[in-house]
Amino acid sequence: MPDDEVRRSTTSSGGHASNVSRRPGGPINTVTSATDHTPFEVSVVDGPEPGQVIARLCGQLDAAGNPVLQQTLLGALRRAERLLTVDLSGVTFFGSAGVTALVWVSQHPEAAGKHVQVLATSRIVTGPLELTGLLERLDVQGMPGAAPAPGDRPSAP
Repeated sequence: MPDDEVRRSTTSSGGHASNVSRRPGGPINTVTSATDHTPFEVSVVDGPEPGQVIARLCGQLDAAGNPVLQQTLLGALRRAERLLTVDLSGVTFFGSAGVTALVWVSQHPEAAGKHVQVLATSRIVTGPLELTGLLERLDVQGMPGAAPAPGDRPSAP
């Protein structure tokens, strides 16, 4: 997949801002939260598979940006013909608002007939998903390896 163009948006008095850039892979929508400290950024791009849309999230998924996050994920879900991949590899804080947004979009009526996949590459994300039992309920890919148990050391060759 070609490198994606991502631009930060400035917030507007309406609560959020959105920029749309045209690149060979399709439009890229970048959305930032309505708060001054801009805790997260979402880039929505066409995926490599037909009918796939990827929503790449970076930053902190906290309560301050939850309404914008949910609406952005819903927009990505509507754009996806068959598969929405929510890429959380750039997330630095994943609280209950992030968990809520994932459950909300995966159970939304417009998800019927579509598949929602989560890419989680760090314990920052997989820890809360594991604690809430969502690792078994959501299609989570990219899981980090489990830490070795105390006393478990690789054997020497």
